[in-house]
Amino acid sequence: MRREPDLRGYAVTHPSGPLIPPQAAGWHQLIYAVSGVLVVDTAEGRWTLPRHRALWVPAGVAHRLRVVHRSALRILYAGERARLLPAGCRVLDVPPLLRELVVHLVEHAPMSLDEPRHARLVAVLQDLLVELPADAALLLPAPVDTRAMAATELVTDLDVAAVCRRVGVGRRTLERLFLAETGMSIGQWRRRRRMLDAVAHLAGGLPVADVALRVGYTTPSAFSAAFRTELGMSPSRWQPS
Repeated sequence: MRREPDLRGYAVTHPSGPLIPPQAAGWHQLIYAVSGVLVVDTAEGRWTLPRHRALWVPAGVAHRLRVVHRSALRILYAGERARLLPAGCRVLDVPPLLRELVVHLVEHAPMSLDEPRHARLVAVLQDLLVELPADAALLLPAPVDTRAMAATELVTDLDVAAVCRRVGVGRRTLERLFLAETGMSIGQWRRRRRMLDAVAHLAGGLPVADVALRVGYTTPSAFSAAFRTELGMSPSRWQPS
């Protein structure tokens, strides 16, 4: 009886908009955009994937993909024998060697660990992945409470008092919900949302001054200072080279 392969690959270049790639049950996914920007929504929150970032999604985790800017998508589907990463979604930095390896594996999949040449490549992939730290700053946590969820759709455009009136909850209650379910105050969550929106625009090639206006800042200098405080680097670091 022929054994299922241990790695499968999927490659597509997709314009802006929703994207529904194959999601076979029982397969882990390493989602990577060679170019462009992806946003991935899970129950845990929203993950922003600019260039040089990949998302590990364990089997059984429901998720939705959206292409923010035209993207060349590469997905590695890993079976249980591959044992690439432990449980839990995580954003990973993708250095040049890992990038080339992921592209190669997707192009040459399916692969089986029973084939020595394939097994050696997968072993290198495992070694590279386990050494990479997760980048939690690219996650926008999602609350579970329906009132807090409704507030997330409004809080970037309205002040907190207006949001509370719209969702029918007091400010103290809403602040408590956000802190308990996202680990952030409403103000912190709103700032993270704006900065991750900014990352997507910057990675898509928009000038810093234009991005600053899009996410609600009147001057590029104020935006750059807030961006550096939130994500630890200047906005220009996220722009295409």
